[in-house]
Amino acid sequence: MDHSDDAAILRKQGHRLTPQRLMVLEVVRQGKHLTAEEVYAAVVGQHPYINIATIYRTLQWLQDVGLVAPLASGTGPLRYEYVRGGTHHHLICQDCGYEEEIDDDLLSALKAHLQERYAFSAQLHHLAIPGRCSTCQRAFEEVHHPQEHHNELN
Repeated sequence: MDHSDDAAILRKQGHRLTPQRLMVLEVVRQGKHLTAEEVYAAVVGQHPYINIATIYRTLQWLQDVGLVAPLASGTGPLRYEYVRGGTHHHLICQDCGYEEEIDDDLLSALKAHLQERYAFSAQLHHLAIPGRCSTCQRAFEEVHHPQEHHNELN
């Protein structure tokens, strides 16, 4: 789906599409996990009168209409991602910043368990799961448990 499809759907739903909204949407669609400040830097060249508050309001509006999702990595600023279409989640290494997208179906068992055990319908639309990637985990083990790591190698 391209920018004009999103705009047509939003107009059909009765939303007002200002040049600023369209520009922010396009920047987020083209980028990957951008901060509000990065969106602002990309937009201000074409719209010098725009301010960072407008960027934040527009990102919130895009979340409300389902085109953008915030991604909290646990470290650093909130990032935003274009999410029109399938739901996915992120594994984020807190040591090196490596990210990997995972499919929503991996969380199906968790959702079912929460519903069955707690009668709770989890709305897991865009999770960031912090942890340690395999490379950083090996490095961590070498530093914190060198003897165990040495035994595994022999």
